[in-house]
Amino acid sequence: MKKKEKHHNLILQGIGLIGIVWSSVIATASLASCADSDKAMRCDDETMYQVSTLQSLLNGGYDGYVTVGELRKFGDMGVGTFDRIDGEMIVIDGTVYQARYDGRVYVADDKLTVPFANVTHFDKDIAVTLPKVAGMDELAALLTETIKDEGLDQIYVACMDVQCDSIFVRSELPQQKPYRPLGEVLLTDQREFKYRDIGGTIVALYFPDFFDKQNSTGWHLHFVSADRTKGGHVFDIATNGNITVNIDATPYFKLYMP
Repeated sequence: MKKKEKHHNLILQGIGLIGIVWSSVIATASLASCADSDKAMRCDDETMYQVSTLQSLLNGGYDGYVTVGELRKFGDMGVGTFDRIDGEMIVIDGTVYQARYDGRVYVADDKLTVPFANVTHFDKDIAVTLPKVAGMDELAALLTETIKDEGLDQIYVACMDVQCDSIFVRSELPQQKPYRPLGEVLLTDQREFKYRDIGGTIVALYFPDFFDKQNSTGWHLHFVSADRTKGGHVFDIATNGNITVNIDATPYFKLYMP
């Protein structure tokens, strides 16, 4: 386990040809640099890489511009979606899974493109066992309590092994141009699945409140079953046993824009 320096600095810089700094984040956090050689390795490992912004996705920015193969170079754990929002993305141990509208999960081809995603090189900073939970709010509260001592003003990704009494997930149909805003799409093209007595892995992402224009704040969970055949974005969950949780605290952030 690597020891991480606690701080409130965030790096916001492009990892493609274009680097931008979001003024809303500058107002909240000072900038740190990964350019120094003694910081470079740590920064590479301790960075949350993000493709586009939530605001762009909400407004219909569904065209992928980063390939799955390229995304995997930047991290081995995370969540996201695919070109034309063709399903939910779950990244575990470097494998990118695609939970599609038919309820099935596929290993994503490296040539597929991505309009929105978050990945990081996962390492275990916090390891806990949580009690069984009866709902999403209860699980989110326990996760937040777990990271509170490290600070709620940085990014975290959690990997959880769960055995569920029930889990409620969703995916969505791929879209055609002209794209409608995501809120409208989910009213008509969301597909929901409820599974009982099922085990699997949840990848959960946490962003602080001051990222409200760049990403979902609080906890955002994606699930894939143990046999890697079912999954999606998690709406609700009830587990029937303890939950094994490993959490990576991630103090650096890089944004990749088209």
